[in-house]
Amino acid sequence: MSPVRFNSTTPTSEITNKLTQFTEDAITTSTMTSDQLGYLQSIGMGEGYGPTAIIERMLEFTHVYTGLPWWGTILAATVITRVFMFPLYMKASANTAKMTKIKPQLDATAQQMRVAETMQERTEASFARTKLMKEHGIKMSHGFLPFIQIPFAYGFFQALRKMANHPVEGFSTQGTAWFTDLTQVDPYLGLQIVAGTIIMGQFKIGGETGAMNMSPVMQKFIYLAPVLSIFVTKGFSAAVLLYFAANASFSFLQAIVLRSKYFRRFFKMPPISKPPPSASGAQNQSLGDWWKDFSKTTQQTTTSKMQQSDRKLAAMQKRRQDTTKNFIKRR
Repeated sequence: MSPVRFNSTTPTSEITNKLTQFTEDAITTSTMTSDQLGYLQSIGMGEGYGPTAIIERMLEFTHVYTGLPWWGTILAATVITRVFMFPLYMKASANTAKMTKIKPQLDATAQQMRVAETMQERTEASFARTKLMKEHGIKMSHGFLPFIQIPFAYGFFQALRKMANHPVEGFSTQGTAWFTDLTQVDPYLGLQIVAGTIIMGQFKIGGETGAMNMSPVMQKFIYLAPVLSIFVTKGFSAAVLLYFAANASFSFLQAIVLRSKYFRRFFKMPPISKPPPSASGAQNQSLGDWWKDFSKTTQQTTTSKMQQSDRKLAAMQKRRQDTTKNFIKRR
């Protein structure tokens, strides 16, 4: 019996044409332009309600209704977002100013909690700290208000990164100055240097709240972060770096405004004052002195905890011995 061979009646060229046509249809090209609402959605962006999608739609609305080029759109959207969050920073700044005024007392209660040997002592120290903060109108929740910008910053970063990688229409031509192409990296690292320099100045005058309560030693560490960021962000697109520079610039101006005594007086915010000098002279200590104090405090705390554990262990052993003696007597 001869084998049966099944041959396709469809020519090979026809199959190839169909495959080619399918591949071309799978890549959809939008017929809209970037100055029309719905353009980003037509290319698969701006969908959903996450931080990235919200920022993408915000950028599109700003671009369409203002008629600004993309570089101006990024600046405008950044300013709008930061203005929206400004009242939260005012609350955080007022809260920080109140804490700075009673910093020695707060440090004392914190030290008491660290060296407390019993639960009662820790509870008493915690109660004293809570009472002190309540008397001065301090709310711990207000200290976390500046972190509200994290979802927005993440949204801007991801949105601009995606828009540059696509790329969105106009991103390659609607830059400015030396970064005319927003999809490419900054060849001169200019935007990184601008952002890093502004951030260092911002920390110098008190951070975004204008009243950052931070030790000089910690400030020295923070000054290194902007310098390191230059090398970390050197591969980012100009669109992302422009946002970093714009956001840093607004933060710097915001810190200047919040440090103004006239502004604080008009809005009835507590004045900014330097923290009272501590007994240890920590305000003027060097990095080496700070490390010695830190090591000494850590050692004291560890020793106190070990002594506390030893006393508890000795008490447990004594109770066990007493129980054993009573058991033998009963027998």
